[in-house]
Amino acid sequence: MKKYTQKLKVRSYELDAQGHVNYAVYLNYCEYARVATMEQAGMPFDDFIKKGKFVVVVEANIKYQAPAFLGDELEITLEGVKAGKTSITFRQEIFNVKTGKRLIDAQMVAVFIDRQGKPVPMDEDFRAVFFD
Repeated sequence: MKKYTQKLKVRSYELDAQGHVNYAVYLNYCEYARVATMEQAGMPFDDFIKKGKFVVVVEANIKYQAPAFLGDELEITLEGVKAGKTSITFRQEIFNVKTGKRLIDAQMVAVFIDRQGKPVPMDEDFRAVFFD
């Protein structure tokens, strides 16, 4: 299994009334890391649209462990944990770069579907990014 990382900086519009990153924003960070990783692997998001195959998250299990604040630099990790015929399970963690503290530990399950929303076999190039 391969582990990938992406970095980003917390922006003001991602904060809640308490001044830390809103819990739902972490899902956006995870999505950003998955899309950026695929682009770096030579499989931009648009390629899947052209193929008529879509990767949709069907389950997200997130354990929040510490908050992030405005200006924090974050590192988001992504690794494949399990691959089925039509689905893949990812583990994603987010760390504060400066402190090294883990902010979230998440497991995401995604399924490949066609334009009609029916499950289809996982794209083999996609599988290879995480498991070859």
